[in-house]
Amino acid sequence: MKRGKLVLPCLRGVIGDWVYYSSVMTAQQVSEWVMPVKDIRESKTLDEYLQRDLKDEKKIKISKYILNDQQHFFNSIIIGIFGDVPEWVSLSYLSGKLKGRKIMDEEVEKYVSESSGLMVFNGTEKMFALDGQHRVEGIKLAFENKGKSSTKHKLEDDQFSVIFVGHLDDKLGRKRSRKLFSDINKNAKPVGRVDKIKIDEEDINAIVSRRIYAEYKYFKDTNIIALSETSNLDKNDSEHFANLATLDSVCKKLKKLYRKEKNLPDWDEKNVEQFYKIVTGFYDFVIDNIKEYDQYFNKKSLTLDAARKENKYFLFRPIGLIMLAKLYVNFFNDLAFLKKNITKISFVMPESPLNKIVWSNGKMSAIAVNQNLAFDLILYMFNKYPKNKTEDLLNRYKTITKQEKVKLPEKLK
Repeated sequence: MKRGKLVLPCLRGVIGDWVYYSSVMTAQQVSEWVMPVKDIRESKTLDEYLQRDLKDEKKIKISKYILNDQQHFFNSIIIGIFGDVPEWVSLSYLSGKLKGRKIMDEEVEKYVSESSGLMVFNGTEKMFALDGQHRVEGIKLAFENKGKSSTKHKLEDDQFSVIFVGHLDDKLGRKRSRKLFSDINKNAKPVGRVDKIKIDEEDINAIVSRRIYAEYKYFKDTNIIALSETSNLDKNDSEHFANLATLDSVCKKLKKLYRKEKNLPDWDEKNVEQFYKIVTGFYDFVIDNIKEYDQYFNKKSLTLDAARKENKYFLFRPIGLIMLAKLYVNFFNDLAFLKKNITKISFVMPESPLNKIVWSNGKMSAIAVNQNLAFDLILYMFNKYPKNKTEDLLNRYKTITKQEKVKLPEKLK
């Protein structure tokens, strides 16, 4: 398709044997110029080898993010160019001066002059997203729907970062482009779970987890919440009560109690404050009503050294705190019942009725089926488990404990 001329400011650089050009494009320019690979007749093999399947829900999500989040931001889209070669016009800093003041010597001036310029497209060139096609399609959809959205900013003001590389549409050229695509994705390290919790400004669980870490009265100005990269704590860790991943897991359980304000995103301060109160309510409840936590946080009579010795204290492991969150949600409408009965169950091994389920010979089990059985056994002891499922519960108990003659724990009186 013949297009009009497009002139873009660029910085030219070199990495390895690739010459690349960094620039910016508007949503309209992206919509008009960047073609889906399937529309490029010469590049049928790229559709098979180079690109991932486009999923409608992903581009819709990106489109909504662009239109509804004023603080949206993307990393650079890498665009391959073929079909014709755009013209590079370098900018010349003849005197190297700014307002009469010398700002660079001749060597720097030469480098800046050669690296800065304009990319002039005459309309015969073809562009496709070598990396970032979901972002491209999301931008296009946002541009298409900009008039239908109540966006608080002008999409026309956006300048999306792009990197241009040359692509030869022959066997060797396609192989070279495929390798670049592979290198980009293979060497890009995905953001880990803990890092996401630290930086995510849309996930209310992450936002509240950070706030609990920084502001909750028993955690702030202490070192008892670890910022470790893993979800689990070392069994001999005598310094940290929990870690950031545990706080996030607790939030995920408690989110069932949260009701989002209508027409407000999760990350709106009104929603965050509401959920923060729910989460602090949980921690207040367990610290005030569970003997071991009261001894550790308030009376200071139980140390982490003692609680972690032989890994006996279930409630001082992440899985124990998460179990309490699950129980808190289940009995939220009758917390007086939970308060009265939770202290009647021992969570210290091996005397605990949860022995051989969540604990065995000094090792805790985080396996989901074991954790689910432990939760159901607590409900059974509370006399809150469906009677018609008792036989199934006993069979699960026998299977996990590997004791055919084992009996269910006694119900609380």
